[in-house]
Amino acid sequence: MSIAEHIPAQIHTWQPELVALRHELHQHPEIGLHETRTAQLVAAKLQAWGYTVTTGIGGTGVVGQLCAGDSRKTLGLRADMDCLPLTEKTGLPYASQTPGLMHACGHDGHIATMLMTARYLAATKLFDGTVNVIFQPGEEGVHGASKMIADGLFDRFPCDMVFGYHNWPHLPDGTIHLQPGPVMASSDRVRLTIQGRGGHASAPERTVDPIVVGAALVNSLQTIVARNVAPLNAAVVTIGSFIAGQAETYNVIPDTATLYLSIRTLDKQVREAVLARIQALAAGIGAAYGANIECENFQISLPVVNAPAPTALAQAVATQLFGPDKTCTDFEPVMASEDFSFMLDRVPGCFALMSGGAKRHYVHTSRYDFDDALIAPMATYFATIVETYLQAPSR
Repeated sequence: MSIAEHIPAQIHTWQPELVALRHELHQHPEIGLHETRTAQLVAAKLQAWGYTVTTGIGGTGVVGQLCAGDSRKTLGLRADMDCLPLTEKTGLPYASQTPGLMHACGHDGHIATMLMTARYLAATKLFDGTVNVIFQPGEEGVHGASKMIADGLFDRFPCDMVFGYHNWPHLPDGTIHLQPGPVMASSDRVRLTIQGRGGHASAPERTVDPIVVGAALVNSLQTIVARNVAPLNAAVVTIGSFIAGQAETYNVIPDTATLYLSIRTLDKQVREAVLARIQALAAGIGAAYGANIECENFQISLPVVNAPAPTALAQAVATQLFGPDKTCTDFEPVMASEDFSFMLDRVPGCFALMSGGAKRHYVHTSRYDFDDALIAPMATYFATIVETYLQAPSR
């Protein structure tokens, strides 16, 4: 049986309408923590379908709550709403109408998926308990999940478990990936500012050359993964920028240099060890060369770690809907990051990666576009999770 045979008739019927809504969202992208129009659209849809709607959570976050029956069991379903600061080059008829902004990560599709799920659950109410449909702002590096949590998300809307997904181009067509344990990496940004002493290129002995210090630091940073992280663990230390001096200056040694790093890990302890090692290397190399190196860390996300029980539930549902050959339960984690990690750190849950088309453009690129064919099957997946966990008593 294919996934198409499991999709309820209502979802089939509503697919064109939700695709049109997705295209509308795509035309009007909004950057993280400024999703005013998007949040208003989401809230209006949820209210029309009978949800109790709360807006302004963590800024522009929206939660729609729907209750049925007498059970005190609760579930959370989450979608992200923000776009990226990118100029779209798809040439699509529904391309972004806002210069410099586009939905290059598929959050417009995630919204449409979760709205389809919400509409179906409201129309059928084949569950016993409470569903909290969470629309999160600011996933792209601005801590929208943390802001919602700090604003009382799980205190005001308790969830036994929480579920989400991300479309992921380049995975085999039609496959869904979900496993217990790590599925995506943490993300940290580290800025290393080297304070040396500049001077004339002809008299380097009178200077502390921050470029030489930075070069030594670049080489030493590469030893962290090779010599300080166990071979069976995973970590990435990437130097994205090394900035020093003025362009086309030949005879001036600058006062300062700055390195910008991206750090990825799959384990909290590995993350802490990598960051501590960066600080130790900066202090040691700075002392050795007579420079001062300031180390600043900006945490973007934790590792995305799925809990065993919610993942077992999600895997059973996925296997039922997509088939065992399309449900991947053992795979190498992705070293990209996800703000949903902060929710999983508070509430057990499961985050799935769903193929966005093996030959489609990758996320975070100017020619990317979400695959509308994912909306109906993923809405069916989330609705089935709700109906399975919040199983209504037989009538």
